Order: sequence, then structure tokens, then C-alpha cells
Amino acid sequence: MFNYNHLYYFYVTARLGGVSNAAKYLHISQPSLSSQIKVLESSLDQKLFEKRGRNLHLTPEGERTFAYCKKMFDVAADFAESLKSPSEKQSQRFRIGVSDQVERPFIADLLAPLIREQKRGIEKHFFVSSAPSETLVNQLRSQEIDLLLTNKPIYADDVKEIAAAEMPVNLMVSTKNLKDLKIRISRHTSALEFLNAVPWGLIIPSYKMKLRHETDLFFQEIHARKKVIFESDIMSVVGRAVIDGAGVGFLPVPYVLDEVQSGKITLIGPKTGYWKHTLYLLARKDQKEDDTLMDLKKTIKRLEKF
Repeated sequence: MFNYNHLYYFYVTARLGGVSNAAKYLHISQPSLSSQIKVLESSLDQKLFEKRGRNLHLTPEGERTFAYCKKMFDVAADFAESLKSPSEKQSQRFRIGVSDQVERPFIADLLAPLIREQKRGIEKHFFVSSAPSETLVNQLRSQEIDLLLTNKPIYADDVKEIAAAEMPVNLMVSTKNLKDLKIRISRHTSALEFLNAVPWGLIIPSYKMKLRHETDLFFQEIHARKKVIFESDIMSVVGRAVIDGAGVGFLPVPYVLDEVQSGKITLIGPKTGYWKHTLYLLARKDQKEDDTLMDLKKTIKRLEKF
């Protein structure tokens, strides 16, 4: 149906951003590469590239073709790697999809020890992307990603839960703000007492976020009211606003652990948190577990101990 050489030449050209770089990579002449891409465009009856000034850009049809080519050649690379004996394997790729409701800098901290650690001389390459959970589940099924981190449980026959961590959620306030107003707290200070006593407004995730729903339920439970001064559907922005002292907010402790340990943030509430916010690690049902996946499972579970 397709000439796979033509598809591969197109894929490399799109990935490297132009015919010149692609021709060098493929060890063919630029005119030959351009000619074969034109043959592909003719066979598909679609224009895949367009020139803007001196630069080559993908058309909408080119973007769609590239997405399919990427899936195809990623699977081919995985297949080639799987045929190697353990002694021949030099690298492992881990494609992790992270829900857009999960705080992203926290994910970098979570993965850092795994990225640094090299076992048996195998180089690891982590690729992390973000999207809504529903989109990522489909990407997991189509093998565009290998693992999914989300704060929503997924119930599907072809997806399995590898690990889950119930992270404690506490009320967070800038330590500098407390010192400036000479406000004293103790381990017995309740969230309601504190919210009623301080002048700062509430920083909160937007209505589409699971953490916002949990916060609203907690406010109903303690019969609290507090003026909302800032909300966002980007969790890192919510966390940053709390850290910078713009207001107070409820966050899972692991999201701001560095700031808590350095004393920039003060926690209000019990060690176990006012409630638990769950993070799930998911994979395809047929996913095989290796050392790195086992290490990631342990890392996820350790999030419960903060």
C-alpha cells in the first residue's frame, strides 16, 4: 500500500526540520530526498510540507502523516530492541504520560533518581508528555506511551494499575507571611481557626480539577467560607502562588516537599493530612515489569510517607 522508504524519508525530514539535515542523516543527496518526498505526496495526493520564508513546515495533512509515521517507526525501533539479547541492549526508552491535573515540577523530582541511576550499563531515555487523562489512556492503548500517571482511577479491561499512592493534603502558607504578621500556630491549630484568623485569600485549582472538588467537599465538611483570590487549571501555577505568599491553599505535601523541608512553606493540619489525594501509575495489561518499573513503583509508594 505504501513505500516505507518514502515514509521514513518524510519522517526523518519532518523530525530534523528540513531536507538539508535529513539528507546528511540519511546519507543521500538533497535532490534525491526532495524527489522521493514529492513521490510520496503524489501517491497520497496530499501536500505534506509548505515553505514559509526559508523554513519548511508541515501542513495539517503533514502533521497527521507524521503522527502516524512516528507511531510506526517507534514500534519498529521497539521491535528491533526486543530482538537483542540482554547483553546487547544498550538503551531503554520509557514514555510516560502525565495527566494535566498533576503538578509537573513534582514529576521531574519524582523521576530524577531513576534518570540518574544507570544499571548494568543500560542507558535510559525518559520521554514525558502531558494531556488530559482520557487522551493519555488512548495513547497507552495505541502504545504511544508506556505508562500513565494520573490522579483519576481508570477502569478498563486492557489497562492495569501498577501502583497507587495516597498523598496527604494539608493547608499551606508562606512561612514569611506568618513571620511578617507574627502569627503563631501549633499542631492543634485547625484549618477553620486558621482560615478565619488570617487576612490572606484562598488560592485554589479551577473547577475542572479533581483537587478543587476535594477542597470544596472539605470546606462543606468544616463549614468554612473563604474568599477565593486566585484560581488556575495549571497545578504548578497554584503551587507557585502559594509558595510566593500570594495566599493560602490546600496541596498534596509531595508537590511542595522541597519548600516544606527548606522552611519556605508551613503546613497546617495533621501529619496524615486533612484528606488523601491519590496518584495512580497505570500500564497496559500486557506490560512486562522490569527493574526500572519496579523502582518507579517503589518511588510512587514512598509518596505516602511524607
